[in-house]
Amino acid sequence: MPVQFEPLPSRSADADNAARALRARPGDWALVAERPAIGPASNFAYRIRTGKLAAFRPAGAFEAHARSTGDEGAGVWARYVGATADPAKAIHR
Repeated sequence: MPVQFEPLPSRSADADNAARALRARPGDWALVAERPAIGPASNFAYRIRTGKLAAFRPAGAFEAHARSTGDEGAGVWARYVGATADPAKAIHR
């Protein structure tokens, strides 16, 4: 059996692409996801902020917030603030 060493593929190419785009424009907010309700959107934002999603590591390097879009859906906005950011000092708007 031949063995071929290569990196494990990403579970979420969408998350990888979003994180890459945010890193390219530090400090700029962008809509990165839409969810059917505020609960799932808030959970997704939490997973970005805390680095639970590998693409958004290290924890604290990204800020993320969920907002209702008014049509019973919700969006998740995020921005890259840098790997040395202190999440406790993040400005919430």
